[in-house]
Amino acid sequence: MPFQAQPVMPVDMTARTLCSTFALDLLTQVAENLAPDAFALEMSNVFGNDIPPHLYLKLQDKLQAGEVVNPEILLAWELGFEADYDNRERVIRVDWAFFARTTVDPQHYWWLATALIHEFGHHIDNVLRRELSKEQPSAATDAPFEEGHLFTLWLTEAARPSQDDLTFATYSEVTSTGPVNHYAISWQQACQAIRDYLASTDLRFEPSHSHCDREAFEAGNAEAKGSTHQTIEWVLRDFNFSQNEIDAVYFGNWLRDYSQVVDPKITRAADMPKEFPATLSRESWTDLVDVLAAKKFFDLRMRYPNEMKVTPHKLGVYRPAEHIDNPLAIDPPFPDPKVRDPDFEAWVLPGDPSLGADRDTSMKRYIGNAVGYMEKELRLAMKQGRSLDGLRSFGAALHVLEDLFAHSNFAELSLIKAGHVRVLPWTTPTHVKWNLPLVTGTFGATDVIASLAGPLGKILFSTRELEFELTQPGYRSDRDKVMLVLLSEHPDQDYLNAFNALLTARDGLVTLAKKMGVDTLKFYRWLINTPAGILLNAYNSAAQGVLTWIGNSVDDAQTLLGSDPNVDADLEPSHSQLSKDHAEHPLHDLAALLATEAVRKVAQSMVDYWAGKPGADPVAVASAFFCHPADSEWQYPIVTAWADSNPAEIARSESKSELDKTQQEAIDELRAIQTTLFKDSQRYLDYVFNSKDPQPSDFQGYLEQAFIKLVANTPWWKELQTLIK
Repeated sequence: MPFQAQPVMPVDMTARTLCSTFALDLLTQVAENLAPDAFALEMSNVFGNDIPPHLYLKLQDKLQAGEVVNPEILLAWELGFEADYDNRERVIRVDWAFFARTTVDPQHYWWLATALIHEFGHHIDNVLRRELSKEQPSAATDAPFEEGHLFTLWLTEAARPSQDDLTFATYSEVTSTGPVNHYAISWQQACQAIRDYLASTDLRFEPSHSHCDREAFEAGNAEAKGSTHQTIEWVLRDFNFSQNEIDAVYFGNWLRDYSQVVDPKITRAADMPKEFPATLSRESWTDLVDVLAAKKFFDLRMRYPNEMKVTPHKLGVYRPAEHIDNPLAIDPPFPDPKVRDPDFEAWVLPGDPSLGADRDTSMKRYIGNAVGYMEKELRLAMKQGRSLDGLRSFGAALHVLEDLFAHSNFAELSLIKAGHVRVLPWTTPTHVKWNLPLVTGTFGATDVIASLAGPLGKILFSTRELEFELTQPGYRSDRDKVMLVLLSEHPDQDYLNAFNALLTARDGLVTLAKKMGVDTLKFYRWLINTPAGILLNAYNSAAQGVLTWIGNSVDDAQTLLGSDPNVDADLEPSHSQLSKDHAEHPLHDLAALLATEAVRKVAQSMVDYWAGKPGADPVAVASAFFCHPADSEWQYPIVTAWADSNPAEIARSESKSELDKTQQEAIDELRAIQTTLFKDSQRYLDYVFNSKDPQPSDFQGYLEQAFIKLVANTPWWKELQTLIK
């Protein structure tokens, strides 16, 4: 999977406007009602004693005079956090998927309000430390603790608006003629929800952000760096592709990556016994990928639910040609993959002619199969135009094109021709025109499983989703969906039956708890602990399965360290050895530059074709890139400029030990993910199964006893009793 790191910077969605002066208005009211000494004292408890008291008084004066500027709020795509604040730009960004999720149901509005208050707290800290302290810069550049959390908690206690129902934000679209959406909350109820949320949060902890000027609300994967299939395709903006069109193209590309999980070695036939986690059915692999797609392409999924749903047809199965992989299968575990699914291809065994290098082209012959697949998808895109289907086919074709530079030795051979003859080619001389052939790596199913297991683990072990699971009967979270898929593959179907019974009982519990006004989370814990044994085993089974997938990836990658196709002509390079996916690979940036230029040329030709321009031929343009670097010249300005600026990376690409170190870093990263997910799984299970709730008041205790009596007469409670063993 090339360029798997997540994008560093978000995409601002300038055509969509989120506005809120809510936090500023509340803070201004507090500033007007408190005496100066009291205001300064309370502010110092939030933002720190290192800020001189006179600056807090200056802030109070500016608030009362209406001179504190409200930060701009931008909706952003792929932010990595629910929200963040940029100290330099003085901008709050809110992740689009988070915004959409929290505005579907009014019961969730308080989540969005919390994020806006939190980031406004960072803004006030910024005003104090970088604006008001300009004349006397004695304060540190940031508060010692997480001032966003502290400010949010403080404001819920200090703010007393004149009316309880508050409109805290509005949303509109520049291109829409529809009405402006207004989001209102009960301040009293929102304050209670916010306090309950912050009660389980470490107020000292501030999520680390990869951008030094930005501070985040909630944790997310913003630490990854490098180029991705997704960031490479941002070049389509230069050709007036809308954001939705770019996302639709990337959807086709993304599907090719995840089709690799449907590998015959880890996919069982429909009539085979279930043996999770060793194998899953094709349908189950597809369902898991669909859960990830719904999160990844949230906006398009909301607009086009049927077209954006992942189906077995759209996802397909693993075929080496779709990824320009070397199809060699060494010691296949069974004779015929088609027995497991007719869409699988037959094994390509040692000695197959396609594994050899063509004398005239100096390329491995199987690369021609990849070109054929790419051309087929390009022709579909040409025929279907800028429709969702056409854009998806275009993305599938671009996947192969981008993989040429990420998964082959094209970059290495280009550097060698440019005079850097000590760069390792990951092949040995053979009887072809250019001596060293263009090759790609062999692929193992576990190469991609970790990319699936990591996101699934985050879904399974997050406690935040519980808030949504317990607010609406019939709601099925991503965790629920993943659990249902994984447990459906377990040999012991009692686990699946128990989990289904739990979901039915949860629906009934939420309905009843709402009517009686009792703590839903408290009674959900009570509910899940009733048949605790089998449900705990079910959760543990799912968790262990995901962790096993990552462990297998680590083991397989570790076995390849030390092998050297640069000196052993009998060795084919592996995917991991040739892949420039990891941002730490010395040639990662060069591969991304080459891929971006190739995508640019093909995109121009495709746009020209769609516009009816005579002579436009995207197939010919794309196919021309598939040649030995010695037979082309287009890449040399890019290669030489990059090489001149990166002598240290050239030196690293000449060293087998350096490249092994890069592989080892990737393996260590997998181990770290595995360790983190294990800890997260234990925390989640402890939170659900072992948390102790405070003693209720006399009245609340009476109410809870009445609630338990009502529950005891429900059919879903009686069904749960049958699970107790």
